[in-house]
Amino acid sequence: MRRLLFVLVALCLSLSTTELSAQKALSQSITEIATLVEYGPRKGVLNGHEWIDLGLPSGTRWATCNVDASATHLPGRLYSWGETIVKSSYTESNTPNYGRDIADFSGDKAYDVATAKWGKGWRMPTKVEFDELVYYCYWRYVQREGRWGAEFTSSVNGNSIFLPTTGYKDGTKHYEASGCGSYWTSTPWQSAEYKSGAHEYHFGGALGEAGISERYYGYAIRPVTDYDVDTNVIPVSGEINGHPWVDLGLPSGTKWATQNLGANAVDQDGEHYAWGEVYPYADKHSTKNDMYDKESGDIAGDAHYDVARALWGGTWRLPTEEEFNELITNCTFEWTSIGRRYGVKITSRTNGNYIFLPASGVHESRYAESIYPTALNETACYWSSTPARSNYHHKAYGIKLNKTMIIVLSHTRFYGYSIRPVSD
Repeated sequence: MRRLLFVLVALCLSLSTTELSAQKALSQSITEIATLVEYGPRKGVLNGHEWIDLGLPSGTRWATCNVDASATHLPGRLYSWGETIVKSSYTESNTPNYGRDIADFSGDKAYDVATAKWGKGWRMPTKVEFDELVYYCYWRYVQREGRWGAEFTSSVNGNSIFLPTTGYKDGTKHYEASGCGSYWTSTPWQSAEYKSGAHEYHFGGALGEAGISERYYGYAIRPVTDYDVDTNVIPVSGEINGHPWVDLGLPSGTKWATQNLGANAVDQDGEHYAWGEVYPYADKHSTKNDMYDKESGDIAGDAHYDVARALWGGTWRLPTEEEFNELITNCTFEWTSIGRRYGVKITSRTNGNYIFLPASGVHESRYAESIYPTALNETACYWSSTPARSNYHHKAYGIKLNKTMIIVLSHTRFYGYSIRPVSD
């Protein structure tokens, strides 16, 4: 095992000399260890159909072929939205779901042709899952086995899938069969006035983008399946309001949650938040943090500003700067991976219990151009409840981690960071 030295570099973190002198520089060694829980295979087969893992945050695994296709480069058959039969003509009048008020049906075999034909575990992708695919993959228009299509190569793990050109059907005609690809999602267009549309993804030689199309059109289907690796390995000492916590034997007695705010498993990122805000970073409707550059005391336990208290209730709250420093003083740190995410295993020197902080990426722009964070599996920051000292009202303390560094420093408040709740 390779030992890496804890590093504190003031210039890289853009700290002034005055601010740095007001902070506690605690050092700790970090060790790179073997995988805590294996992510699982990069490809596999479910019900006779192959899937591939693209390292996506959601864990969604994409099929390598379209419904009704016998090979990756073949288009398969085309379906109207929410239907499981192939038709000789695609019109408004013979499409039962045209104009109906229907919710996202991913996984419902009455509407989802992927589930109906490939069986339990397979389903159509949602709009969000197609958006995730596009964001975390590089797109190229390439040719395979004589057919053009879109190759999506993961920026996370380098794996790729190929979506062949399919064209689309309108009435009895098949348009652009070898020049464009048209794929349905399971997500309807949410509009009280317009119930005849649904979300789709289409591409051609120089264009690939999401859109809205009439539900009666015949489009191709590329199924997905869910992540299924068991990561239930973190020790649990108890629960508060249904959220598990672990005792790390710390002098303060602080109870640390076993997973991030907004996550459903220990290896999920959860949501990202700006400091002092109680709605996710991706839901921001303004370009400036409400607490940015405002004088404030410690916000721990104040439901107006402490998102852990606001969402989990009870005695849950944001950790303070001192509680992050307490981890550094009383625990060992190991860079490893669990399930879908790399991160740091923090183990108590007192009782051997541990927590895992996933490297969940960060939002470092005041403007929320994307709902997705950058630097997944590489770095993460977690907010504390403690504002920066002196006159630095635009900053607050957080813990920053990556493969070579874990340190508690002040950060700009409009950044979108993860939250790991604690309780007394």
